[in-house]
Amino acid sequence: MERKKILSLFCGALLGGLSLTASAGPIIIAGTDADDHGSANATTNFTGWLFMQKAFENLAPAVTNGDLTVTCIGCNSSSALSAFNSATTKSSLDGTWNFVALSTLSDITNFFNGSGTTNVNNTGIIYMPTVSSNVGGGITDAQLGIVNSNSTVLNNFVVGGGGLFTQEQANSSIGYGWLSALLPGLTVQGDNGGPGFNSSSLSITAAGNSAFPGLTNSDVTNATPWHAWFSGNFGGLNPLVNGPIFGPTGGTFPGAVVIGGGAGTVFQCGEPGQPPCDPGQVPEPGVLPLVAIGLFGLAYTVRRRYS
Repeated sequence: MERKKILSLFCGALLGGLSLTASAGPIIIAGTDADDHGSANATTNFTGWLFMQKAFENLAPAVTNGDLTVTCIGCNSSSALSAFNSATTKSSLDGTWNFVALSTLSDITNFFNGSGTTNVNNTGIIYMPTVSSNVGGGITDAQLGIVNSNSTVLNNFVVGGGGLFTQEQANSSIGYGWLSALLPGLTVQGDNGGPGFNSSSLSITAAGNSAFPGLTNSDVTNATPWHAWFSGNFGGLNPLVNGPIFGPTGGTFPGAVVIGGGAGTVFQCGEPGQPPCDPGQVPEPGVLPLVAIGLFGLAYTVRRRYS
């Protein structure tokens, strides 16, 4: 009886973890202010806005919650709003997806509590622009405060298959508060402190190529100059794009300027009740039924043997 109970618990936990990561959505957390370094003509985006377009186009196919709305939290006006509008409407998402920008504090509050016309329950991708100190019309501290108080909602949104794309928040005293709440061991370094860096260079990592094969080094270089990088405990995230950080004794080392992952990415992992911390090890969705069949077959065999 004890063996059957243990096996049952093991199977349930394993299948639960596989189900969680298999349905989770894609994440791009960028230390860039690409919305401040781009432009467009009537049909084409350039430099930073082209990077944003490519990011949306790579996120969209990995969204699994079935919702086709990109919602910007804090695209208030000026460059931040223009960049969002241009990156989305000139992308391959146009004509299939809807694009909404929320700027009032009440609309953002109602987005997260689920009572707004556009809310977390009918959105496929959440986007946050650069902070207002680095781009005109960007997300303000008042708006970030609402986001920070809804870190659990953001986490559940991603676990449920939604996509997330954010740009630089390090130049706000409360920037990335939601991220720190989810990953306390993560450190954000900005150009207002920490080691210096070469902000004109970026390169995609192997994990970045695997998660978003449609992005190229040329695409991410369009997002320069950049203003923040990440170190410490990434949880379920991976470094997607690196930039050169100046070492204390000379030379440079690669710092993670963009972190995240493709379909199946989660923030929290490795603790009881959480999936493993390597999104790259998550089986493809087509493999999951085979795993389930094998586990149930094993359970049936043990039950027959010990009944």
